[in-house]
Amino acid sequence: MVAGAGLEQSHPVRLPHSTVIDVVCWDWNGTLLDDTEVAMAAMNAVLHDRGLPVLPHVDAYRKVFGFPIQALYARLGVSDVDFQLAAGRYLELFPVHVERAQLHPGADAALRAIGRLGAEQVLISATIAEVLQAQLAPHAIAGHFDQILGITDAYASKADVVANWLESSGHDPRRVLMVGDTNHDEEIAEKLAVHFIRFARGHQEPPDHDRHPVVHHLRDIIEHLSGSRVGREGETALRQGLPGMASSVSGTLAGGLDTTGYEIPIAH
Repeated sequence: MVAGAGLEQSHPVRLPHSTVIDVVCWDWNGTLLDDTEVAMAAMNAVLHDRGLPVLPHVDAYRKVFGFPIQALYARLGVSDVDFQLAAGRYLELFPVHVERAQLHPGADAALRAIGRLGAEQVLISATIAEVLQAQLAPHAIAGHFDQILGITDAYASKADVVANWLESSGHDPRRVLMVGDTNHDEEIAEKLAVHFIRFARGHQEPPDHDRHPVVHHLRDIIEHLSGSRVGREGETALRQGLPGMASSVSGTLAGGLDTTGYEIPIAH
């Protein structure tokens, strides 16, 4: 990986100190699972087969990545006519190699610490549910989550999964925190009026704005939570879980979030 110079310090924007968090909704690919290099390698194989320029390093991948996915392929030189074939090839390659992907450093410790603070944790991914379970299995973290939700097919929308979960859960959106690594995750959080923290070491370079906190290490999420009621009530557990480490908007999904082409064809 070629690391960018700005990856060592987290964004100064913080969650408001009056925030109360009852549940943390995690993204999987790129956020907890460090599979960016695997995804880039699969994409480069697709590009190489077509005589197109490959991505030289992970920073280049993060800069070009984004949704809708068909637009990503177009930016990389894949024509609309070739999109389905190229996407299909990617989906053949990615699952073969994702087994070698590891959790991001501090992922398990962060999950444990948040659990000790008393917050519910949910994992929602744009990966097909059965595939998601297979990807989770080697990492032994499924026990941290009250629910693990994936999409039903490759054309389904993660936005719908999150919105349906939130509605059925009965949780107040003002007390929900989403953690994700893409602009699409951020769009979902904003549409649902839940809190959001952006993880910068995933698939997409964070945008240049100050609407949400940005972290470069998963342990820093705990520090953001330390100012909330969850953090104050679990201060001792926080110290035990991660030694040395030091949410009010409302509404539900209204008007709809255009997710056409967002979930195809990359696991995220």
